[in-house]
Formats: sequence, C-alpha cells, structure tokens
Amino acid sequence: MLGVSSAATVAFNFQCDYCGAASYSGAVVTAPAFGVGVNAWESLTQMKCGYGCSPAFNALSEVVDATATTSGTPGLHALPNGSITVSWSAYTANVSGFGGYDRSAPHYTFGGNGYHPGNEQAYWGFLRDGVNFGPGSSGGNNDQPGYQIDLVGLKSLFTNSAFAVQLFASADSMQYLTNAFVIDATAGTTQSVVYAATPPVGDAGDTSWVRGVGGGLSTASGAVNTDHLQIIGNRAAHVPGKVTGYNFASTISGFIITDQPVISMPPNSLAVVGGDTLVLSAYAVGVPPMAYQWRLNGTPIPGATNLSYTNAAPTIADAGAYDLVVTNLYGSAVSAAATVTVDRITFTPGTNFVVDSNPGPTEHDGRSWGATWLASAKDGAGITRNGVMSFQTASPGQVVVPGHTNFNTATGTITFWANLQTPPAAPATLFDRAASSDGLLIVQNPDGTVTTYPGGAPAYAVPNFSPLLGWHHLAVSFDQAGGVLNLYVDGALANSYGAMPDWNWTAGQEIELGSSHNTNYVALDGMLSDVRFYNEVLTDAQVAAIYSTGTLAVPAALILQLGFSSPPEAGAEFQWQATDVILQSSGTADGTYTDQPGATSPYNAAAQGAMKFFRYRGHTPQTLISNPFLM
Repeated sequence: MLGVSSAATVAFNFQCDYCGAASYSGAVVTAPAFGVGVNAWESLTQMKCGYGCSPAFNALSEVVDATATTSGTPGLHALPNGSITVSWSAYTANVSGFGGYDRSAPHYTFGGNGYHPGNEQAYWGFLRDGVNFGPGSSGGNNDQPGYQIDLVGLKSLFTNSAFAVQLFASADSMQYLTNAFVIDATAGTTQSVVYAATPPVGDAGDTSWVRGVGGGLSTASGAVNTDHLQIIGNRAAHVPGKVTGYNFASTISGFIITDQPVISMPPNSLAVVGGDTLVLSAYAVGVPPMAYQWRLNGTPIPGATNLSYTNAAPTIADAGAYDLVVTNLYGSAVSAAATVTVDRITFTPGTNFVVDSNPGPTEHDGRSWGATWLASAKDGAGITRNGVMSFQTASPGQVVVPGHTNFNTATGTITFWANLQTPPAAPATLFDRAASSDGLLIVQNPDGTVTTYPGGAPAYAVPNFSPLLGWHHLAVSFDQAGGVLNLYVDGALANSYGAMPDWNWTAGQEIELGSSHNTNYVALDGMLSDVRFYNEVLTDAQVAAIYSTGTLAVPAALILQLGFSSPPEAGAEFQWQATDVILQSSGTADGTYTDQPGATSPYNAAAQGAMKFFRYRGHTPQTLISNPFLM
C-alpha cells in the first residue's frame, strides 16, 4: 500500500580540490542527475587531491540535516527531516573526465572542467582506493589503505521504511571496476554490488592494454534497514600479466539512498532495421519488491513487466516513445522516454537538384539553394565559360553536396573555374568542407587573393599572392599524411606548403560552394563552373591539362563533377536513420541494384530524365540493446 512512509531520497556526491585549481576542482551538482532532483543532492566538502599537493591520507566528516544552516551551505540541501552524519576516508581523490551516457560516444574528455550539469558533475570527483599503479610504483600497492564511507542517523530520515543503495563510480586510469560492499553496520550483514563487466573506457593509449577514463553505475542493493551504514570498495586486483601496470579500479564518485523508486538510468533511443531484435533496458533503485511496466506512447505494453523489454520483430507500428514506470510500496517513478525508430527510407520531392556527372559508380548529386544557373558567362577579358552557377553576396546562395565517405580521402585534388568579381569585405567562400579544426577551406580574400588552408587554420594558409578577377582555373591538391598542400592558378603551381600538420575530414560533413555555415566567412560575389573532386594528388601536368583542354585527367580518381551543364532539376531527398546499411539504386524496380557504398542520410538524387529506384541493403539482423552500459 502506498503511503506507508513519507518516502525519501538522498544522493551524495564526492568532490576534490585539485591543488586549488578552479578548472579541475568541484563539482557541485546543479541539475537533476541519475533521476534524483537537485534538492536531494548533497555535494560533500571537497577532498584534497592532485599530484604534488595531496596528503597521504584524508578523513572528512559532514553533517547533513534539516536546518537552515545546512541548506545554506554550497552544495548541500536540507533533508526533509532527520540528521545524517557522513564520514569518509580515502588514500586520495581525483577527478575524472568520464561524462556518463548522456554524453554521446566516447562518453569522456581527457582534460579541462568540461562537465555538463547533471550526471557529469556527479561523476567528476572520485575517491581512490589507495591503489593506482602496480606494486613498487609511486602510486602505491595493495598494502595501502582503501576508502571507507560511514553514514549514521539514517533512521531519522527513513523513519518507517527500509532503503536501497546504488553506487556510481568513475576513474582517470581504470581498466575495469571491481565490486563494492554495502554493509549494515548494526546487524553486521554485507551485500555486494557490481558494475558492468565491460564499461566504456577512454583509452589513454600509453599502455599495451586498455587503460583510461571510465565509470558507470552499480547494481542496486537489496533492502537495508539500519541507522548505521558502511560502504567500502573491494581491493583492487592487478591486471593479469601486467603486474607493473594499472590495476582494476575500485573507486566511487557517490551514491543514492532511497526507499521510493528512482530510475537512475533511462533507456536510450535506438534505430532498428527490419529483422533486428529490440531490447530496451533501464537501471532503477528502490526498496523491493518493485513492479515494472513499459509503455509505448503512454499505453502499457501487455506482458512488458520486467526491467528490460524485448521485441524480437519490431515493425513500423512499434516505433514511438517508450518509457518505464517503476512502482513499489513507497511511490512510483517514470523514466525519460526513449525514441525508437523502426527505420525505412523516406523521400521528399523537391527542385533545384544539381547533377553529378562523374563516371564512377557512386553519384553525389548536390542541391542549389539560392544560386542562379546560367548557360554561359563572359568576363571582362572576354573569357566565356559554359555551365555556370552565379552567387551574390547581397543575396547569399550556395550549392550543397551531402557528406559521403568517398570525400574522406587522405589524398586528393579539388579543381574548379571561378569568376571572381568585386573583392569581399571579409573572406568569401569558394569551397568549404570544414568543421571545427578539420576539413578544407578555399576562400577569396578582401585583397582579391585566394587562400586555401585545412580546418580554418590561417597559420598554415597557402595563398596566391596576385589578386584574381574574372575567370581563372583553381586547383588545390593535398596529402594529409605527407603534409603537402598545393595551390594552382590557371594550370600552374602558384604556391605550396610542404610542412602542413596532419589534418582530417569531419565524417559526414557536407560540401558547400559559394557560402558557408561558418559565420566568419561571407557569401561569394562571383561564379563557379566545372567543380571536381579527385581522390588522388594530381601531377602538375594533369592539372595543366584540365586547365587547357578540360580533360578528366584521371577518370578513375574523379569522385565528383558538378559541370552545371543544365539547369537544376527536379529530384528527391532520401532519408533514413540507420548508420550501418548500404543504399542501392536500379533503373528498374526488379532489376539489378547497385550499391552506393558510403552514402549517408540525407542523400540527394536528381531526376536526370530517367526513372530510378532506391532501396537499402540492411545489415545482418542483430540485437540492438538500449542499455546504459552497452551504448
């Protein structure tokens, strides 16, 4: 029967003072974390930590109660009733860049105070168990003390009920997490809680085995009914065969104590393909017995009454928002919803599709947004180009080609004709496939020169030192590993940088012509014609031949050619959610379908005057598990 207790939840968060460095110390929980509201979080006094300034052993104590004094202490919140004394000791503490599973993979960062409010703040500080490195190292060995946490006065909060406990752990140099023990100090009984067998670890890459930043939640304890609770970690175990290396970690960042249900980790959203098995899982803590009910769009799913839900053959009707309702004698909780998409190809008809005429098997059609097509255009010197896209700074337009793995080539050459008109007030975009510090940009500068550089890094710019007006043929070749970046103007090498730092393409980044998503660059006032992308470094002679005769140079290496030989036309944009399927196309519905490997959603397809059919080839059916420890 509900209401047998006032129902209570309290969560504790360990912090560390990393040599007084504001960028590494803290952090107080300022947003709901692990299903617990901010006002139920107790961010305990910071513990001294950090290389060169940490004492050999620390012991601290804090009283958390219902008084105004406690409620006014930073990081602490008043209890609804009662008073709990928390005492803890540990060899040392540290901070972890583990971000939890709310952060997209790889779930961690290796430096800085970059945690987001909520779960990541709770994971930030952790208690070490006294063992960091192997025996004989400066970090200690198994003879050093571990940590111990004591809580006294719990029955003043949980006056008429038992409670359950769940731990969360993190570390900066872990391979695995060992189990920990929840001890009823009054009765002398012990329960063990465990972590995921293989938590995600951000490998530091400095050992022959995985070792780095990681963490996770433990399983929940069963019912505990005591005024005095102890929590200790298991002794760290050395990595087999790696006695001089890092150990299995036994660390703790904090813990939740509650009688009522708390859903500490909701299910994650998933996209499934026909033939897959769907498994939704969540983590919850509360006094057993607890009842579980999965819902789809708010409607209970018959028979879905476990902590996990399995659908062996999901169909379109099974797509939607799934949540979990957990109930026990002291209350109920509803998880955040997970969106499940049962994937299929959808398409949206449209106009302004630009045809890719490269002779290769994969077509990369683009789309014009506000650019003007011209059959031909002559410049002041009398040079005429056929097939032109015109751009205006006053009315920005662009041509966009969706991202594709074909463009992620380590070596390549980009060529195009450009009719450069009035120099811009700020750098204007000719070619942009850059994001953050990755990718490649080609811009027209306010002085009329042209510059190319990787990832927006002006320090490594390769400029042309002569202002360019009217029609000119431009080519940029690159070798990411070799550090070479060449700029050609009208078939001749204009400039070169031979010591370029390694750089990368951002996966899935689109190609933008005439205008950029980056507000540091203005729209082009000019024209482009015959845009090409090769996946190898062309020679000086090959670039010169493209300029003088328009030859394809190396047809097998040409992966994109926007010739603009005809106006943008009708077509369709295809979209899907799955990432491990291959798009296929055919000239007839029941004909032979050709793979378009590397095609990503969205995918553009111009009509080209002939009927074309699309489908995707799914992966081998698999089980997709929405589990916090497997994402």
